[in-house]
Amino acid sequence: MKDMMEIILSEVEKNNIKIYKWSKSQCGLAEEGRQIKIPKPVDYESLGICFHEIGHIVLGHMDEGDNKLRYIEEYEAEIYAIKKLKEYGFYNKQYEYRAIHYVLQKLAQARNRGHNMKNVPKEIVRWTGMQVCKWNKASRVFVTRHSGAKTKSDVKIKLYE
Repeated sequence: MKDMMEIILSEVEKNNIKIYKWSKSQCGLAEEGRQIKIPKPVDYESLGICFHEIGHIVLGHMDEGDNKLRYIEEYEAEIYAIKKLKEYGFYNKQYEYRAIHYVLQKLAQARNRGHNMKNVPKEIVRWTGMQVCKWNKASRVFVTRHSGAKTKSDVKIKLYE
């Protein structure tokens, strides 16, 4: 099995992506010009974050004219990362819980800005377990997850009427 750094370097080369900075935290960023800032891949979480940022580039999210909603782009990038983790034998259910939490946060942002949750694609609703009707009735939605969360139930959703 290839080491994680070799995998990422191979993927960025194959997809004509430039790593412009190694992040010191577990955060990444994809930018125009096929550039990414990613953490050094040392575990399944940092590897997944690297794949997530590569996914944004590969899926065209940074291209001019891409007008998808942010939560849809984040969902697509997370699904890309999960597929890559599986492809390379590094899939871990905890990464998927982290990814669900992240997409739920982006959905909460959209709801808090007035987005109608009935417009959320069904595959995102199914994957996250979001309760569309309850979210639409709420005036504000907050999503939290304690560090070290290991299950889907560790993601907490607060709805304010």
